[in-house]
Amino acid sequence: MSTGLTLPPAVGLPPRRGTTLGRVVAAEWSKAWGLRSTRWVVAVMVLLPAALAWLGGNDPLVGPDGYGSVAYYVTSTLIVTQFPMLLLGVLLGSGEFSSRSAGPTFLAVPSRTLVLVAKALVTTAVAALTATLTLGLAAGATLLSDLGPGLSTALTPETTRMWVGSAAYLVAATVFCFGLGMLLRRSTTAVLVAFVVFVLGIAAVVVPDALQPVLAVLPGHAATLVPATDGFLELLRDLGQLPVGAWTSVAVTGGWALIVLAVAAVRLRGRDV
Repeated sequence: MSTGLTLPPAVGLPPRRGTTLGRVVAAEWSKAWGLRSTRWVVAVMVLLPAALAWLGGNDPLVGPDGYGSVAYYVTSTLIVTQFPMLLLGVLLGSGEFSSRSAGPTFLAVPSRTLVLVAKALVTTAVAALTATLTLGLAAGATLLSDLGPGLSTALTPETTRMWVGSAAYLVAATVFCFGLGMLLRRSTTAVLVAFVVFVLGIAAVVVPDALQPVLAVLPGHAATLVPATDGFLELLRDLGQLPVGAWTSVAVTGGWALIVLAVAAVRLRGRDV
């Protein structure tokens, strides 16, 4: 005569089975930081502005009169130092497709939209963390340099725009490049397209007036406006060369990020990985 086998109750199983946004985000967060490229690019992005701030701050030819505030001194290099962040976004978006490792991800999580949303949230979080560390470390390096004591640290509407606007722009630009990576699926192609788009946005300050309205709606145009002083923005407005304001330009970058993400979602749902 056989007897029934009584099994102990399951321990450690989640109360809800299946894939959820929280679990996919946690998995994508681990994958993002598990990549050597993520750690290297973040390190370069955080250390490069700080190094430039330190070197410039200890240059005897650089005086506080030309900058006035720590915010302007730090964020004025954003137009150059933003490119590691753009590369970070592209790599987070296209990395799995370029390495042909996207298949297991979508096998584990059948909902492609859920994967895209999770990756976008992780990219936003990584970008926000990186932008905060970048600006904070650069500010600290500036204050510890010979130039630091001569610069103002006061929070005014102008300096708040420089700090908060720069961080918001970096996050939006990174998400835009992430969307490019997801859409194009080739790191080299996405990097090239991102480079051209953001260089055109930077060049908007030197192009003829007739092209200003066109270039002002490019994703990278905010990099020239957000760190600018109120006096410079007022001068551009008087000359008729300010089609959009500083905060509006950040919103434009964010809008482009949402558009590219939407197009990437459509392609992701309609084509094989």
